[in-house]
Amino acid sequence: MLRNRQLSRILWRQIALSKTDYARPCSGILSPKPINSRQQCTATIKESYLKKFMNAVGWMDQDRTRLKLTGYVLYESVPDKVAYNEWFEKLELPDTFASWFIVTELHVWMLLVRYMAVDISTATGKKKYVKGDGYFVRNCIIEAQWADVGNRIKMLEGANPAIAKKQVTELSEQFQAALVGYDEGLSDDRVLAGAIWRRFYSMSDDVKAENVEKIVHFVRRQLSELDKIPSESLRWKPELKWLSILDH
Repeated sequence: MLRNRQLSRILWRQIALSKTDYARPCSGILSPKPINSRQQCTATIKESYLKKFMNAVGWMDQDRTRLKLTGYVLYESVPDKVAYNEWFEKLELPDTFASWFIVTELHVWMLLVRYMAVDISTATGKKKYVKGDGYFVRNCIIEAQWADVGNRIKMLEGANPAIAKKQVTELSEQFQAALVGYDEGLSDDRVLAGAIWRRFYSMSDDVKAENVEKIVHFVRRQLSELDKIPSESLRWKPELKWLSILDH
């Protein structure tokens, strides 16, 4: 799948127009609007409230429920299947929570790129982005990520709730910046290498150039593998294979 900066701008323009910032941790399911008891009988109130609640959690929409499950399963494939030890060892990264998050973040970004592409339409001869299943799954992937990050931070030794909340907020800001940086590098290896250098190595002069190069090559190969998955399979039965950073 050919990607370019024009496509990148289309995607991020649509995301920016959304009132909800899904790159930030989700606080949970929104409560339904209050019902005016003066206009409805007791039986109707209970039924209406129940339906609204069930719709909010997805029980009344099987397709959306399945898509949400797809998003969570996709995210879980990252911490479950990625060989983090290889990344830490071969790329000279410290074995820390911060390194774990950066590696996870990169894999999540690649999932987002593939799923946002599902909603690209070329029916009129021009590429146009329309929010659909891909956008919904994308949001569910990010939601699952923040749920996992929050739990992992709480399990860190001596974790303080106030400090943990601050750390999640900082990670959220870094995550958003990383997405923009990686997205700008979709069609240019040099731009992508710069984004990786900033994110993985904090622009250190001591980093080995070949380490950055390995990550760039990995991203290109992994995106190519994701592109081979049919869009319909992505919606319902995604079968992902995460490549090793050691693969050539």
